[in-house]
Amino acid sequence: MQSDTAIGATVRSMTILEIVADSPEPIGVTAIADQTELSKGTVSKHLSTLHELGYVDRSDGHYLPSVQFLDYGIRTGSLSELHRAATAPIDELAEMTNEVAGMAIEHNGRVVDVYLSTKHADRDFPAYNTRLLHCSAAGKAILAEQSDDALDALLEDHRPERTEYTITAEPELRAELDRIRDRGVAFDRQEQFPRVNSVADGISTGSLTGAVFVSGWADELSGKRFEENVPGILFSASSMLLSALSAEPASRR
Repeated sequence: MQSDTAIGATVRSMTILEIVADSPEPIGVTAIADQTELSKGTVSKHLSTLHELGYVDRSDGHYLPSVQFLDYGIRTGSLSELHRAATAPIDELAEMTNEVAGMAIEHNGRVVDVYLSTKHADRDFPAYNTRLLHCSAAGKAILAEQSDDALDALLEDHRPERTEYTITAEPELRAELDRIRDRGVAFDRQEQFPRVNSVADGISTGSLTGAVFVSGWADELSGKRFEENVPGILFSASSMLLSALSAEPASRR
């Protein structure tokens, strides 16, 4: 039988993990301690253990849910079918572009990565999306798919500046979404992470709104390759994914 001490430690770890998972962007030790009755030293120890176990990733002293942790939730939840449908087209997209590729959806006003193919990511590459809609290609593609009322509600959320290139002002962001609708593709030029570009194609079915995306280092994913070649491959992957989801009525802009 487990001791009360062991049970208490598990509860503290789960509390910290929930805070990390609920944070819209990477969160630091101090911010987590402020939301609990735990000391910064205790929080740091639990985070180190969670990091060693693969449940959280660490970046510049801040923590975010790992792909492994998100994958557990997807596989056991209502998104498992979507995860299976996304695997083949996203893996093929990653192979054809030699970049990180993935599918994300909007859930409760946040970006949720459903599937990521990270074979071509190097150790330092941030192979994920933050949960913020306004600063990534995937998030902006999702916003561009929304109805007017849904978009108004989503844009009420705070839009923090992730980098010097992040669009935070609502008029400028709405103009960007208009351009995405006209082009049929969304671009993120170092708006979510420094030195990282991404491109995304919004998709919608009868039950969800999401995006298929490719991301890479800005010095490699740039120019014609970024603006024309990769989007062409991206559209093919989106079509493949929608075909795999053909049990539901689907459409793509």
